Amino acid sequence: MKDKGLEGTLKALRAAGVYVTFEEFKGRKPIVRGSTTIPVAVTDFDNPFARHDLAMSTGGSTGASTAVHQDLDYISAIASVHMLMLDAWAVLDNPALIWAQILPGAGPRFILQRLRFGASADVWCSEQGWFDSRSWLKYDLATLYSIFWMRAFGAHVDVPAIVRLDQGLTVARRLRAMLDVHGKVMLYCSVSRATRVAVAAEEAGIDLTGTTIRVGAEPMTAGKVARMKRVGARVMAAYGAIETGPVGLGCPNGGEVDHMHLASDVMALITEPVTLEGTGTTVHAFNLTSLEESSPKVMLNYQIDDDGIVEQRRCGCPLYACGYTTSLHTVRSYSKLLVEGVTIIGTDVQRILEDVLPAAFGGSPLDYQLVEDEEADSLSRLLLLVHPRLSIARDDDVARTFLQALRASSPRGDSGGSVWERAGSLKVVRQPPVLTTRGKHLPLHTRRAPRR
Repeated sequence: MKDKGLEGTLKALRAAGVYVTFEEFKGRKPIVRGSTTIPVAVTDFDNPFARHDLAMSTGGSTGASTAVHQDLDYISAIASVHMLMLDAWAVLDNPALIWAQILPGAGPRFILQRLRFGASADVWCSEQGWFDSRSWLKYDLATLYSIFWMRAFGAHVDVPAIVRLDQGLTVARRLRAMLDVHGKVMLYCSVSRATRVAVAAEEAGIDLTGTTIRVGAEPMTAGKVARMKRVGARVMAAYGAIETGPVGLGCPNGGEVDHMHLASDVMALITEPVTLEGTGTTVHAFNLTSLEESSPKVMLNYQIDDDGIVEQRRCGCPLYACGYTTSLHTVRSYSKLLVEGVTIIGTDVQRILEDVLPAAFGGSPLDYQLVEDEEADSLSRLLLLVHPRLSIARDDDVARTFLQALRASSPRGDSGGSVWERAGSLKVVRQPPVLTTRGKHLPLHTRRAPRR
C-alpha cells in the first residue's frame, strides 16, 4: 500500500469493504459484509488510548444524543488548527462572544481552544440553563468545576449567562456593545442561532458591521448567510462534529458560501459514489478517517451521511499556503424524505423553505420547516410548519406555493409534488418549527413515534 499514498490506500480499503456506514457508526445496525455480521454499539468506536477528561454529547440531529468523551490533548491539538483558520481571516485577536451550551454541550471546548492559543473568551452565553438537564447534577457541577480550574490557572472565564434560543436580540445587543468598545468582535454559534441573531438585529435596526460569525453544526445555505450579511456580518464556515472534530476550515477567499479547506493534518477524506435507495440518485458520500492519535473516536472510512464537492483549488489564502490544498463546498446531508412512496432529496426542498416561502409570505428561513411525522399507526404525514407569528390570510396558499415550487424544481420534484398534491399528503400547521435537543433548526425534520 506504500505506493498508493494515504488517499489511494483508503480508496483500496473502501473497495475491499473496509468502511463503516453512518448507521453502523451510531450503533443502530450491525456491520454486514458478505457472510460476516458484526454486532456493534456506539461505544465500540471509542478511542481506547484517549482519556475521558470531558464528557460531551452529540447534537441529536438524527436521533438520540450520544456521549462523546474528549481528551484535553485532543482539544489542544485541534486548537492549533482552529487558530490557523482565525489567523487566515485576520480575527485571531478579536474579542469573542460564544453562544454555546454548558456541558454536555460544546461551550467549554470552545473556551479551552481559545485559551490554548492565548485568546480570551470575553463573553459566554448558554442556551441550556442550570438544572435544565436531567443529569444536571453531573453536568452543571462539571461545568463549574472546569471554570474553577481555568480560573485557578489564571484564565479569565466568567460563569456563562443563560440566553435562550428566542433571545437572539439579547445577543445582537451584546455584540453591538462589544463593537462600540473594540470595533470588532467574533460570534461563535450554530447556523440557526446566527440566523436568529441576524433576524433580530435587522428587525431592531442594529448594525453588526465588524462582526465575524464562525458558524457550524448545521449546513450553511445562501438564504441564511444572506440574512447575516444584511446586518454587516462576515460569515466563516466550519464543518465537523463532536465525534469527528474539525473537518473543514472556512476559506476567506471562497467562491461559495461554505467554501472550506480540508483539515488534512487531523482528518483524511475520500468520496465514494452511493446510490440512494428508491431514488436512482447517486451522491459522492464523504468517508472520514481520523489521523489525530487522541481523537475521541476511531474512524476508518466512516461514511458520515454527508456529501459535497471536493476539489483541488488554488485560492491563494493563508490556509492554502499552510498546505491545506483540498477544498470542500456545498456540504449537505443526503438524508431522504419519504412519504406516499415518493422519495425527495432534502436539498430539493431546502431552497423553497429558505428562499421561496419567505419571499412570498414574509418571515425568515427559521419560520418554515417540513416535518415527516410518523404517528402511532406508522403512517407518515408531511407537515409544513409555519410560525404563527406570520400574518397569512390563507394557509392553503402556502401549501400551494410550496407544491408549485417543488414541481418546478426538477423532474423528480414535479413527480413527487404531483403525488403529494393528489394524495393530500401536505398539511400546513401553524406552530414554531421543531428544534433538536441541541437547539438546531433543521429545514427537514423527522419525528418518529416510539416503538411499542
